[in-house]
Amino acid sequence: MDRGELLSDLLGADPQPGDLVYVERRGTSYLWERANEGEMSERADGADAWIFYLWQRTLGDPDSARALLDDLLDEMESMTGSVGDRCRWPLDTPWPPAH
Repeated sequence: MDRGELLSDLLGADPQPGDLVYVERRGTSYLWERANEGEMSERADGADAWIFYLWQRTLGDPDSARALLDDLLDEMESMTGSVGDRCRWPLDTPWPPAH
């Protein structure tokens, strides 16, 4: 399925808090499944990008749900370097932050 189909499929599946979701991309094709309790089907190596996400909340309204899923996929895609730098903390800024 393509990215649009993946988003629609995830929205329709309505993952619930506590669900562990696995998403992978191979070329332009995406796949997802719930990975709870070790019941995930076996995956062959070779995914271009992949992510496990432990669902934290219900999806709610479609617009905010789509924004959350887009951000999740962009985070996954950052492993490939195709969406730019997703670092949220400047490397030259000391930790912890001070006000």
